[in-house]
Amino acid sequence: MTASDAPSASRSGGHARLVQTAASPRGDGSFAVGSTDLEQVAEQAVVDAVAQTAGDRATSSSAAAGSREVDPIKEGSRKYRRTVYDFENWRQHRSTKRYMRHAKGLLGSRIFRGLASPLLYILAVSASVAVWNTLVETGLAPDVLPELHMSNNGPFGLTSFALSLLLVTNASYARWLDARKAWGMLVNRSRDITRQALTCFPAADRPLLDMLCRWTAAYSRALMCHVREDSDLEAELRKVLPAHEVEAVVLAKHRPNYCLQVMSEIVHSAHLSALPLPVARGAVVASGAPALAAAGWEGTRYRMDENLTAMEDILGACERILRAPIPLSYTRHTSRFMMIWLTLLPFSLWDNCGWASVPLCGIIAFLLLGIEEIGVSIEEPFSILPLEVICDIIEANVRELRSIHAGSHAEDGSQPRRAPAARDLVGRAVAEAEQEEAAAAAGTVAAAAGA
Repeated sequence: MTASDAPSASRSGGHARLVQTAASPRGDGSFAVGSTDLEQVAEQAVVDAVAQTAGDRATSSSAAAGSREVDPIKEGSRKYRRTVYDFENWRQHRSTKRYMRHAKGLLGSRIFRGLASPLLYILAVSASVAVWNTLVETGLAPDVLPELHMSNNGPFGLTSFALSLLLVTNASYARWLDARKAWGMLVNRSRDITRQALTCFPAADRPLLDMLCRWTAAYSRALMCHVREDSDLEAELRKVLPAHEVEAVVLAKHRPNYCLQVMSEIVHSAHLSALPLPVARGAVVASGAPALAAAGWEGTRYRMDENLTAMEDILGACERILRAPIPLSYTRHTSRFMMIWLTLLPFSLWDNCGWASVPLCGIIAFLLLGIEEIGVSIEEPFSILPLEVICDIIEANVRELRSIHAGSHAEDGSQPRRAPAARDLVGRAVAEAEQEEAAAAAGTVAAAAGA
């Protein structure tokens, strides 16, 4: 369930009935999509909890203040962080010239522009302290006004080490890395379940095979829209699904879950009963597989269901990262600590640096706040990860595997040649081996006859 679904569920009366559109097989092997009401207590509890949380936040003053604090520069620049590197990008990234290139681009940095307000505040405090102390030292200010400075820098020496303890960058990077690993695993699982279906689905189940291929690509796009706010679900799904299937997904409350349910139904409807478990061939399998074999499970269907379970685990990992930020008290205390520390910094630097404390405070503030800003910006990784590219990769891989399996080749010389179907290569190798064996047998017979 996305965040946008929670308010609508609350407006419709809170305890809304979940409607799941299920795919049911027709007699000809194709699928008809219909709607059935499902009372899922566990999922309804999640719907109610999210709706209640959204309502509580909407009525709280802190949430109201937060809605007014949206930074258009920061939010608008997040899509430009969705970088995908190729070999040329890596060469440029490793180049020693990067130091000057990065220095020249400082003023245009999105981090620098995003920190404009706190940096201006620190510079204003530093300049005010410098002007005040200059007026007092030159006698232009009344004698009763004291000079603003700290003769003892002990407090700064005692608290500076705490900056390394309070920064959220490491925890935020771990969340970013978890999200990237989850989507990398989704690429692998999508390839694997497509490969399994192409190899094991019988020819009579070609409609189911085509449907599984397109729903595998659709699942990644539904998941992307599930964890992002600015994605158009219908537009994404129209790239891979026909209109009636797009409508079925849109009607579902939890779109990625619905895609997985359809894929599971496709695997269940395929005629795989004649395919045995690896146990029957003497292979070593994980604990519990023999029991499944005794219960009548087919090995291929079991392996494909494992991939669907892994996709569901990926969905859960993404939802965990999206719904549970780093504890807010941790982030708030970090921000408060640094702002107080940087506000008092000009008073400590004045005796030794004078007017140079103004640019020094600005530089120090940029460096420290920039690190914290990076941590906060990658704490929610899905809006900066190149998920569109990953979805396109999954779709391209599925299409390529499907076309290769079909054995289609370019008829026009202007079109690039395609790899032959895997089964054709295997069949050719088997035929050549049989021919060699037949030739060897014929040679042996001829030699025996000559003797």
